[in-house]
Amino acid sequence: MTKIAFPTDEHFPYQDEEARHIALLVVEAFKPDELITGSDGLDFYALSKFDKDPMRIKGSGLQVEFDLWIASQKEWTSAAPKARKRYLPGNHEKRYEKYLWANPELADLDVLKLSSVLHFDVCGIAGEPEEEIVYFDRLAIRHGAIIRQKSGYSAMGELEKDKFQISTITGHTHRGSHIFATSRGNIVQAAEGFCLCKLDAPYGRNFDWQHGIVLATVTRTSLSIELVPFQRVNGKTVARWRGKEYR
Repeated sequence: MTKIAFPTDEHFPYQDEEARHIALLVVEAFKPDELITGSDGLDFYALSKFDKDPMRIKGSGLQVEFDLWIASQKEWTSAAPKARKRYLPGNHEKRYEKYLWANPELADLDVLKLSSVLHFDVCGIAGEPEEEIVYFDRLAIRHGAIIRQKSGYSAMGELEKDKFQISTITGHTHRGSHIFATSRGNIVQAAEGFCLCKLDAPYGRNFDWQHGIVLATVTRTSLSIELVPFQRVNGKTVARWRGKEYR
């Protein structure tokens, strides 16, 4: 049996500290065997090809993002001291990779590898970034690349991409959902993993995003996925999970 926690889409330096605090408390209570980190853990706003708000980019350079994210890993390690930490890159981390590709004279420098600039060794992260993490050929966790209009639609797209052969948990959409499908008697599940960043962005208003975290327990013969959504109660971020309130 493997217990997995997947806090996704923190987007440092645009993280929501209240949401992160609740997620840390839930992870501490869950006591995972593995903790998936990354998955748009950094925003890499400075490397975006989109037009940039000069006020937003102020104080959010690469070194700031690196330092904030590295410091945050100490918190995740404290919350799950026995968990193996594995790194899953998201599309925002791909901005860094594409930047290096555009400057090939730098791309082969070990010192500029993502695992180097983010100090995986200091953060206790096992190995190099992994595009997909698979457990017992039953569950695949990845950042995700599909965004559809409503909650659950992207999760269905992930199942369709895998021809309903494996269950999936993904980030990327900043929404939460949990769906089921049956294919030739085999039940598969898909979850979208919420986000832990601020629920606003410079390119729009009133986004259909939610704070929360996804937990999973997987064996060779079974899979349980638990979604823990966070809510605002009297101006505070609150989660209720397994009969207990976290605030």
